Amino acid sequence: MGVEERLRPWVAGIGTQSFGGGKFVHAPDTATTLVVCTASSGAFVVGPRDRARYTTGREDARRTVVRLTPGRAQAVLDVPVDELAGQVVPLSEVWGRPVGDVAALRSALLSRVESTDPSRSDLVHAAARLLRTRGVAETARALDVSERHLRTLFTKAVGLSPKQYARVDRVRRVVARGERGGWARLAAELGYYDQAHLSREFRATMGVPPGAYVAGNLPAATYC
Repeated sequence: MGVEERLRPWVAGIGTQSFGGGKFVHAPDTATTLVVCTASSGAFVVGPRDRARYTTGREDARRTVVRLTPGRAQAVLDVPVDELAGQVVPLSEVWGRPVGDVAALRSALLSRVESTDPSRSDLVHAAARLLRTRGVAETARALDVSERHLRTLFTKAVGLSPKQYARVDRVRRVVARGERGGWARLAAELGYYDQAHLSREFRATMGVPPGAYVAGNLPAATYC
């Protein structure tokens, strides 16, 4: 079995990002990510975030980002993910071993997952999938657990409560699909009550209304 096949249950995607010297949008994210950046030394764990961040950085800075599969991060990292929410932590502090580059990260990740049973996180992984189209109560019923039990398991494993997760996921889809105009149609397609509901959640999460965001009128950036 190849490397990609062995990582598939645990990793939702691996990509490279360039800062380019301009303003960079760190969208709110339901996922926990593992990051190696050329502008710093070593790898980091970036916990899930329910608010966007806007940064600038060196023009030559690039980073490799490994997005862990929803619901699997706690099993991979072996720590409660709610302790990582909104945080950037050196991976060496979590795993107790130095991880200096992308090759070392891939090797360490493979070593971790090969001794971990994915079924331990199946319920939370299934909940994350259901919450994209269902409410918390309906998701709990579908999984035959109480809402309270689901909230406890989910928050510890994902780092966000089920309601936070659903809200951030919805806003990410607005960011991915949004365009100037057409907000009422998009609100209906993504499960908002109405356009005003979409605008309130978008502004609370992204820091600006959707129209301002697509026009490029973004909040002030901080240096990353």
